[in-house]
Amino acid sequence: MEFLVDNVYRILPTKVTATKYSSLFAVRDEGNLLFSCLGGHSSIEGSFDEIDALGGVALHLLGDMHFAARYNDDVEARFGIATMCSEVEGPDVRRKVKNVMTFPFERHELAPGVEVIPTPGHRPGAVAYRVEVAGRTCLFAGDSIYHDGTDWFCPVSKKNRKTMLATLDLLAGIPFDVLLSNTGANNPVCHVEVDDAARTEFIDGLRSRLTP
Repeated sequence: MEFLVDNVYRILPTKVTATKYSSLFAVRDEGNLLFSCLGGHSSIEGSFDEIDALGGVALHLLGDMHFAARYNDDVEARFGIATMCSEVEGPDVRRKVKNVMTFPFERHELAPGVEVIPTPGHRPGAVAYRVEVAGRTCLFAGDSIYHDGTDWFCPVSKKNRKTMLATLDLLAGIPFDVLLSNTGANNPVCHVEVDDAARTEFIDGLRSRLTP
């Protein structure tokens, strides 16, 4: 596990390769949160003891179905917690994961200090999670906002560009201090810290890279 910002860690796969992804972990008094990305055979079993030492997992949250794999069931077996995702992504996630709990695909408070924000575009039922961690507001954006080792961008098809632009318009009005993404395991860049001005510039940059 790698320290990123106060009480937030990056979890690398037990075996790192170019096709695997990183997961994210937030330590909170109200309960720890695991934002896993276990697709591409990205097992994190090698970090289970460290996670346990930090208090285990209260909620296991997915951004979309791309994050789901049979390794999600290993998380449940160790920590006794089901995988959670939006009701839109649920049917696809259930093809790979045995125990899945879904929540409404709408903006709402899932748990104290944990807000679900729909972010369609990259996936129809993708969500981000806005979380208070150690006095700062973190936006866990899944892979709807992604760094490829060169720059930040939104992975989206041409036909879904308009949907993603609407998502960025929504995010432009939502304050956060840190954005975190489930990037590739070989890419050290997975978060960006912003103030109000930098956040506006960051979102504008994402928007400009979507515009034909």
